[in-house]
Amino acid sequence: MGNTCYMSSVLQSLIHNPIVRNHYLSDAHHVSLCDRQNCIHCTINNVFSKMYTPSRLDPALAFGPTEFISTIWKINSMFAGTDQQDSHEFLIFLLNAMHSHHFPEEAPCTDEKRCKCLAHQVFGGESLSQITCAGCRAVNEKEEMMFDLGLQIRGKSRVMLNLTNGKGESVKGSPTSPSSSGGSASEFGESNFGDSIQDCLDR
Repeated sequence: MGNTCYMSSVLQSLIHNPIVRNHYLSDAHHVSLCDRQNCIHCTINNVFSKMYTPSRLDPALAFGPTEFISTIWKINSMFAGTDQQDSHEFLIFLLNAMHSHHFPEEAPCTDEKRCKCLAHQVFGGESLSQITCAGCRAVNEKEEMMFDLGLQIRGKSRVMLNLTNGKGESVKGSPTSPSSSGGSASEFGESNFGDSIQDCLDR
């Protein structure tokens, strides 16, 4: 099936998102009435139907979304083949496909700010950028729709995140927990234990 690890991480995120799950399991997209070829909603709906069907003999067994992968390749051949792709790039492609396939091909969306598609309802937002002139101090503002936020972690090139459970105790599996690698924190480079995920987000 090629190198599809980037697809797996994104698909698992969607499968375990309760809003997305409830949307497809409530038959919000009628597969039997859809006449679009290679519809992204039809193939995602199929994934949810197979994942959550009561007839699955063992839910712990691996599930191969072959139809989903095949549909993605037909929509955009860039994701076909064995090349390593970027999960973030695939997520943005998938959300854009979910947005565009929400509407008939002959009547695409003309106002993303008021869009009621699943992608915008769950993942959409607006960013406001401001540029201030150093001379006259005039402010130029620009609003744009977005599906994601790029966060830059400043400081050391290698940052250790200290995941805690709110009580100051390291969470199992975090970089500061011995169970994660069996080694000490020094193996990861210098760390600042004040740098939690929330600290990075606040910065």
